[in-house]
Amino acid sequence: MYSIVLEYPAGKDAQYCDNITHSAVTELFLHGIHASQSTHDTIILHDARDLTVAIMLLSNSSLYTAKIGSK
Repeated sequence: MYSIVLEYPAGKDAQYCDNITHSAVTELFLHGIHASQSTHDTIILHDARDLTVAIMLLSNSSLYTAKIGSK
């Protein structure tokens, strides 16, 4: 299992982060990547290939910084 942590700017509340993270999971699904959201700022993936593609897709956002969490 792999995770991506979305780091949000200071001052953003958990509900805002949760909504944006959910949108990121939906975007990944539209690109054929199956993922789930474990917390307001963490996305879980099950495949290393998906992790690589997901981090590339999510790194384009100005709303957060996407970082690989753990394996």
